[in-house]
Amino acid sequence: MPVPYRLVSNPPLQKTSRNADFLSVTSPFPDQPEETSGSLFSRTRSVRILKRSDLMHLVYSFLIILSMLGLLASGKTTKLEYAMLDIFFRARPMAIENPAIALIEIGPDSLEAIGRWPWPGHYHAEMIRILSRWNAAAIVFDRAYSDSDPLLDSTVLTKALQESGRVYFPVTLESKPAKKIWVHSLPVELEAAEGSKIWSGPPAEHRLLLKGLGQMEAPADPDGILRSVQVSQAWGAQAYRYLGIQAALDYRGQKTEPPELQKAARAREGHLFINWAGAWQRLFPRYAYAEIIRSDQAMQRGLKPVLDPQKLAGKICFIGFTEGENAEYRVTPVNARMPVLAVLALAAQTALDGAYLRPASFEFQAALMLFFGILATLVFADFRNLRSALILLGLALAWVLLSFLFFWKAGLWIYAVQPLLLVSALFIFSALYAHVVAVREQSRLFDLATRDGLTGLFVIRYFREVLNQMVQECRAEGRPLSLILMDIDNFKAINDTFGHPAGDYVLKKTAHIVQSVIRLKRPVKEADLAARYGGEEFVVMVMGKLQDAADKVGERIREAVEKAHFDWEGKTIKVTLSVGAACLHADEKIPDRMVRRADEALYHAKRTGKNKVCQSP
Repeated sequence: MPVPYRLVSNPPLQKTSRNADFLSVTSPFPDQPEETSGSLFSRTRSVRILKRSDLMHLVYSFLIILSMLGLLASGKTTKLEYAMLDIFFRARPMAIENPAIALIEIGPDSLEAIGRWPWPGHYHAEMIRILSRWNAAAIVFDRAYSDSDPLLDSTVLTKALQESGRVYFPVTLESKPAKKIWVHSLPVELEAAEGSKIWSGPPAEHRLLLKGLGQMEAPADPDGILRSVQVSQAWGAQAYRYLGIQAALDYRGQKTEPPELQKAARAREGHLFINWAGAWQRLFPRYAYAEIIRSDQAMQRGLKPVLDPQKLAGKICFIGFTEGENAEYRVTPVNARMPVLAVLALAAQTALDGAYLRPASFEFQAALMLFFGILATLVFADFRNLRSALILLGLALAWVLLSFLFFWKAGLWIYAVQPLLLVSALFIFSALYAHVVAVREQSRLFDLATRDGLTGLFVIRYFREVLNQMVQECRAEGRPLSLILMDIDNFKAINDTFGHPAGDYVLKKTAHIVQSVIRLKRPVKEADLAARYGGEEFVVMVMGKLQDAADKVGERIREAVEKAHFDWEGKTIKVTLSVGAACLHADEKIPDRMVRRADEALYHAKRTGKNKVCQSP
């Protein structure tokens, strides 16, 4: 009698002792997951996989954190941090109440009333006398006359400086010109100027009459924006503070720089952040140069002045250009076009308030980033798309808010962008890593559902679904389809003689040979598919004609098994296969008859001597 068609009823594999008891036998398919009937073993393995994936996530996350710390040390993202700092300056609700500073502007109206620039020195002498009579605390010019200025009225200006005693002028460090004499119409250099500098400013006789001198060195940051000024600049035996800071310290009666200012300057290599408080036009009272002169002239005639002198009493008055072709401008965090006069005033206000902004040390920044990175790593370890995205947004907002509060309340600049880059990198990595782990887990579960735990071949249930699908596709496309059934000869005798572990070993190795012979390295629609049919039987779906299936697949498998060495505990086991092959007929819509014919061919091979391949047309 022919062997019944077992694909239709799909009976489960018999759970013999070789399928459950001998788990220590090494699988011939190292890439396939192991499966056992013991649920405890399966749970233990799942936990082990979870722990290993968590550990790998922690390791890679820590490498990302270290990379970001290296980026912090390199300073390559400083421009981004500066941009965020500028946002903090503009967002900070800060106002200057009762400022001790007033701006006296030389604008178009003053130039129209007095004349083209430069003005003779007696105009400045007159301004000095007026502000002194009005009890201004300090008179600070943003420009100074030099010895070579042809318009300098030395006598008048000298008298005004001597009477006032509260005037400040700037000095600049310039290259010293070379000393030359002319001999027979040819220049002879007496003293080279290369590498030599000199402080340029008011004449020597005036410097002794001034309240103070100051430099105006304020280099912009690499992005072209001015954020700080150089507190002190030295050359040779002379050193000068920044002009605005010098006037502010004198106003407060401080001979030396306070410790807070020194600490803030050291944190930025001798430069002091200006406390940018907003648009300069609204920070300080502003008066026109010509308006002050007219008011004083009106008072001299007994008339009511345009400007009340009490508005300038006790104030530091900064005099200079704020607009026009003679004004100098800087790009700042709060203004794209701020005159140098306003920069001087804001630097002085920073020193007057004593609210110094300083950048946090690298060690402090690194420690915060490390903490933030570890926190993000732990949060993203159990990655969930929506929840993790909301957590990312929450962490980013919390960090920016924390940085802003440190900046606003404590005067400490903590980097905000690099931690955001760090948490974003950890989020992206965690998302990709979670996807990879999920894909691997799905693949593992798929293998558990479709692979035989002992041999690693597909289970017959999955094989049947693929076979039914391929029958429909081959009929529609006119492609040939064949089937091979194989049975290990005398398998019961192997179990009885050598024991069930030996039987498991034979099944595994035979399955490995079958898997190695079939044609897998092909497109999906042309690849062969092997499965464990039941017990010691195997089935292979061959995408090809019957003769190819019998000769190129069936015979090669049979020959490979016959030549293989099956050694079990020092004993050789002789293993052979009986093979039956059949093909799908053109009028068949389901694989039942093809399977039955292959089964009959296998039965015929068994009856006629075994270890052979038989075909059923």
